Amino acid sequence: MQLHRNLKTLASAVVLAAASLSFSAPGAQASSEVSYKMDIQPIFDSFCVMCHNPAGSGYEASGLDLSTYEGLMKGTRFGPIVSAGDPLTSNLMAVLEGRTDASITMPHSDRRAMTQADRRVLRTWIVEGATKPAYENGPEQVMAVLCMDCHTENGSGLQASGLDMSSYESLMKGTRHGPIIVPGDPLTSNLMVLVEGRAKSGLKMPHKDQGAPSVRDRNTLRRWILQGAHNN
Repeated sequence: MQLHRNLKTLASAVVLAAASLSFSAPGAQASSEVSYKMDIQPIFDSFCVMCHNPAGSGYEASGLDLSTYEGLMKGTRFGPIVSAGDPLTSNLMAVLEGRTDASITMPHSDRRAMTQADRRVLRTWIVEGATKPAYENGPEQVMAVLCMDCHTENGSGLQASGLDMSSYESLMKGTRHGPIIVPGDPLTSNLMVLVEGRAKSGLKMPHKDQGAPSVRDRNTLRRWILQGAHNN
C-alpha cells in the first residue's frame, strides 16, 4: 500500500479499521506480534522470491510461489509447507534449518545465507499461527495516529517547525531546518531521535499531553526507515 498522499484522511480509516477488528469471529486469534507484511514477506523477498515466483525456476520445479501470502500457504504441488502453530513439522522450516536432504536446502548454496535471526522470526510467526491480518499498522498509520493533530495544515506543529506530515513529499522535505528522515539510517533520523526521546533538549514527539508511542509503533517506523523509507 502506497504511503498515502493524505495521512489526515487515513487517521479516520485507522479508527474504523480498529473498530471492525473488535468484532472478530469466535475463536479468532489475536494479531500476531510478528507482522507478515513488515517482517515475513521481506525475508522471502530477500532470499527466495528470485526463484519462487510464477516465472521463476523454483516455481517451475516445485510449484511454490513465495511472492504472496496466498502462494506461501498453498505450498508446493506436493502439499503445504507451513503447519500453523508447529514449526517443527513445517517443511519450510525443515528446509531452512537443514533438517532435510542437503540437495534441497534453501536458500541455494550460491546465494547469501539466511541468518539465524531471520529463521527465528519465521519460526516465531509460525508458532503464533502463521496469520496475515486483514489490517496491519504500517508507518503511514502510525504517523496518522501520532502526529496528524499538529503536523498538518493549520496545525500548531506545522506553524512551529514547518513540518507538514500530510503527504509523503512534505514528510521527506522535513522542517524548515532540514530533513527529519535519513533513508536507511534510523539512528541519525531526527524523527526517530524525537520519537525515541533521544533529543538533548528533552523535546519529544508526540507531545506530553498525548499518548506515548508503543514499542511496536517505534519499531515500525525504525524498520521503515532502515529499509529505505520508500513510498510504498
